[in-house]
Amino acid sequence: MITVTLTTDWGTDGLYVGAFKGRLVSRIPGVQLVDISHQIDTLQPAKAALALQNSYHFFMVNSIHVLAVGGKLANLQHVQHICFQYKNHYFIGPNNGVWEMIFNEIPTNVYALPSALSSDKFNAFPELEIYIDALGKLAMGMQPNHLGERVECEKGRRISLPGLTPDGLQGEIIFFDGYGNALTNITKQEFEHARKKRPFSIRVGSMRPQTTTDKIAVNYNDFERRDSIMALFSFSGFMEIALPNNSFKTHFSHVDKHTKITVRFYESEAEKERDLL
Repeated sequence: MITVTLTTDWGTDGLYVGAFKGRLVSRIPGVQLVDISHQIDTLQPAKAALALQNSYHFFMVNSIHVLAVGGKLANLQHVQHICFQYKNHYFIGPNNGVWEMIFNEIPTNVYALPSALSSDKFNAFPELEIYIDALGKLAMGMQPNHLGERVECEKGRRISLPGLTPDGLQGEIIFFDGYGNALTNITKQEFEHARKKRPFSIRVGSMRPQTTTDKIAVNYNDFERRDSIMALFSFSGFMEIALPNNSFKTHFSHVDKHTKITVRFYESEAEKERDLL
């Protein structure tokens, strides 16, 4: 069975998603379709990158992952559509720099998909022909190098890394999930490497006590105060900031994307207590 995942900005009203799925199941009967998300903000490539980055490796090898975000912008800029294999998975999407953000490296052996359309009716939705054709050929066992000419994958940017300060880390919020929790760009690996088992505090934006914590929670039920933030590392490996039984984003309206996350490390518990007074 062929598994195809879809990560798009097409919305959930069925107009684009329905047409694409209908044409795909007609081309590949029995295909297993998995929706990762159709509500990605076109102007937030980091959210698309994280959605695919933290999900594709859970699927069985040889799954095909379609990324269709910023398609209309890509068409206006004449961005190529590409196909390639990476770590035993296949990927299809625009050649617009998003792949470096997903993999933290630039994929090699990337192939451009034919851009000529058989009908003008696909002009506003070229994925309906270009991607369906590529998916059909991959399902028949063809490899990406048989789908088009080899091209260079466009450079993009990686998800910004936190800055290292003399006594800690300076990160930021990169987006909010559907529950209003804030995902930051600080990974558990970076946090532990800089911490060296020292006491710490985590501040969101200003110095407000309610937006400061000195603990890493095990899960969403591991909290001491319902009116204070909690920090934990999600399955993705990134630090997440949440508010117990509430929406962090809604409750703290002054916090938004790019709000600074300050992690400070201390040489002793006494030093930490003095700083948090």
